[in-house]
Amino acid sequence: MAGLLGGDLKEVFGSVFAPLLLDATITKVTLADDGYGGFTETEQTAAAKGMVEAYSAYTRAQAGIPSTDVKLIILQKDVALTPDLDSKITIRGQDYSIQAIEEDPAQAAWTIQGRPTNG
Repeated sequence: MAGLLGGDLKEVFGSVFAPLLLDATITKVTLADDGYGGFTETEQTAAAKGMVEAYSAYTRAQAGIPSTDVKLIILQKDVALTPDLDSKITIRGQDYSIQAIEEDPAQAAWTIQGRPTNG
């Protein structure tokens, strides 16, 4: 048995909360050398479950977070890739660029500072 922080908690969180959360898509962009001195861009996508929250005024003031940014909480269970600062998250048709990523100790969810990039 892996123990709670060894993967079991991720499974529990995913099973309990996933039905309550919104569908999300993580899009990860990677650059590869094209062999001619340039780069080619490839995209990987993965389905996820998540939610969008507003930051409190206190958190915004303390951390210098712009008023347009939101907190995205994305469950890690069954997500086929790990987002990075070059990735984007789409929830309810809104794309968010990733400004910062934190992972909880149980590796059950990512907390992401997201910035809207469209409409």
